[in-house]
Amino acid sequence: MTTSQVLIILTIIVYLGAMLFIGAYFNRRGSGSSSADFYIGGRSLRPGVTAMSAEASDMSSYLLMGLPGLAYF
Repeated sequence: MTTSQVLIILTIIVYLGAMLFIGAYFNRRGSGSSSADFYIGGRSLRPGVTAMSAEASDMSSYLLMGLPGLAYF
C-alpha cells in the first residue's frame, strides 16, 4: 500500500469513529422518549425551520432526479 492509500483509509476510519461517537453521545443526551419525538421534532419546530426543511427536501429530489437528466443532454 502506498502512503496516500494509508492516509485515505485512516481518514475514513477517523471519520467513522467520530460519527459513531457523536451518535452515541447525543443518543444518551437526547431528551426524546420515543421515536415519534425524533421524527416530528417534539412538535416544537417553528414555521421557518419547517419551510427550510421542506425546501431542502425539494432541492434534494431535484438534484437527484433532474440534474443527471439535464447533464445527459
